[in-house]
Amino acid sequence: MDPSSFITVDDSRWPLVVATFVGEPTLHQQEEYFQRSLTHLRRGEKFVSILDARAVRMMTADHRRKVAAFQLEHEALLRSQVLGCASVIDSPVMQLASSILHFFRPPPYPNVTTRTLPEAVMWVTVRLKDQGMHRVAEDVRRHYGV
Repeated sequence: MDPSSFITVDDSRWPLVVATFVGEPTLHQQEEYFQRSLTHLRRGEKFVSILDARAVRMMTADHRRKVAAFQLEHEALLRSQVLGCASVIDSPVMQLASSILHFFRPPPYPNVTTRTLPEAVMWVTVRLKDQGMHRVAEDVRRHYGV
């Protein structure tokens, strides 16, 4: 396994979850990410997420299939718990892979793709404010300096 490929998840600013993808994570790492996502979904608390994929080298067809299968299997839970997800993708190749995935299997929650982290932060803070979570939204915005 390439030690420079990994997925980290930061939920220390709940109800914001930030997942950072680096390199070309393995299918096993992706499965661990899905399991961690299920723990967030099963908390019974609504949340927003940012998927930071600026350092991803590739998303294989197997990765895309597994994302689609996870979304299909947990569609009701995703729809009820995820207020929105902002993906940060600055690579044209990764943007294309993400577009293909969303075309064939649209996420069951509001989503946006941005090129920068500040854009993603601003989008999720609007989602939080729309749900009356003004203090949390301002804390997130301040933390990221936007």
